[in-house]
Amino acid sequence: MAKRFFRVQHKGWTFEQMQAHNSESGGDIGGEGLAVSMSPGGLDGGSRFGGAWNAMDDDDELVILEGRIVAEIYDGYRIIPTKEVARFTIAEWGRMLNDGSAWDWEAW
Repeated sequence: MAKRFFRVQHKGWTFEQMQAHNSESGGDIGGEGLAVSMSPGGLDGGSRFGGAWNAMDDDDELVILEGRIVAEIYDGYRIIPTKEVARFTIAEWGRMLNDGSAWDWEAW
């Protein structure tokens, strides 16, 4: 089974937009790929999803992706997405983090 990655984002992005996007994040400006976390909890770098979690509305999205790692960054990874696995609202994912079921979406 492929490794899964987790990304919070404003609702409405298509998979094709995610594949073409180069994230800008903190001290990592200008890199190739989409910024993601390897953890369902988004705590790769100390703040949940690089701080993006707190900028989201309840109806924004947590997207689970598979992809090719381009680089490790201070708060996660940059990937080129190859497959969309699932989407949840931030409210749904928050409940899943609280009850532990979010970790059921990890895969190696």
